[in-house]
Amino acid sequence: MGDCVRRSHRDIAAFIVRSLGVILVVAMAQSAAAQDFSGGWAPLGALPVDQAGGGRRGYIMPGEDSDVTPDATNRLSIHTVAANNFYREQNQEFLISQRYETHSLALDYRRGFALHGVPRFEIGGQVQLHQSDSGMLNGLISGFETFWASMTGYEQSRNLLRTGGPAVMPPLGTIITRNGVPLYRQEGGASGVGDLYVGGKMALLDLGPDSIAPRVAARIGVNVAGNKSYTAGNYVGMGLSVDQKLTPFLAFHGDGRVTRVLDQTSVWGLPVRPWTYAVSFGPEFRLPKRSSFNVQIDASSTPYWPTDVLAFDKAYGAVTLGLGHRFGHVMAQLYFRENMNMPFKVRWNTDPDLSVGLRIRIH
Repeated sequence: MGDCVRRSHRDIAAFIVRSLGVILVVAMAQSAAAQDFSGGWAPLGALPVDQAGGGRRGYIMPGEDSDVTPDATNRLSIHTVAANNFYREQNQEFLISQRYETHSLALDYRRGFALHGVPRFEIGGQVQLHQSDSGMLNGLISGFETFWASMTGYEQSRNLLRTGGPAVMPPLGTIITRNGVPLYRQEGGASGVGDLYVGGKMALLDLGPDSIAPRVAARIGVNVAGNKSYTAGNYVGMGLSVDQKLTPFLAFHGDGRVTRVLDQTSVWGLPVRPWTYAVSFGPEFRLPKRSSFNVQIDASSTPYWPTDVLAFDKAYGAVTLGLGHRFGHVMAQLYFRENMNMPFKVRWNTDPDLSVGLRIRIH
């Protein structure tokens, strides 16, 4: 099977602990004044995982919820993400090495429409800006791994490649070789304009976010590749979102999507499949003071044909924890994303080891 960096199932508990710690501190701070559950509750919606781009394995349309911009109004979203990429795998044919951190800024604009005889819909687009370097998340992760190992006695929680110094750590950037021949190389320090995404969404079951009946929306999108160091590729995607408020304190969000890949070969020099598939689902829990706590699972098929390496062959996904708050016409969502190989196998892959994101939506 070759040499591959791995994590145990205990590390998912470590991720949950470190994410919950930050989220609970924020939640306690904002609700310390009063446990205010007065008035109706409108769920904030699914977490915006992977919506800001930044590369990854690509060719997967990002998930969304069923919220559609109201008629004759505008909606602007500002989305920032810090994503730590750290991976190494080697067999007789391939060597895959990653070590860098990407900082992304995505600006998303949408306009709502309502035409006679047509369900309400929105049209919009997003542009991305990216910059990468060695970053600071590696230090934070290694510090937590050391703390977790000392608390549990489980020394395998420490990633020696992360802390072993220049002689052991993977070189900065991404390197992919096949039979000793370089396929792709990205320097660790770079910047550039990412992908351009345009799309539309239509409300099929058009109800208010505080309704106890399900809300359903369908969407299409086109992704145009930008800087090759950060692109998710050229593709066309379709998605269907369902949101259901189950009780005054609990909601459920689900999304399924299919992507038609327009490239024959990825920027990594590997042939890609013509279709990929993905789902996202999870609950949203009401918190005091117009806040919510989300747990979300995202799962995607791999866009690559079999290569006999985990980096490309396994279906992959993420578990994400998030905290959201509504400030009048402004909504903010803070989230922490940890990658997985599916079905629910905690293992490093070429998706970011850890992502921290913040999206602010104004409408």
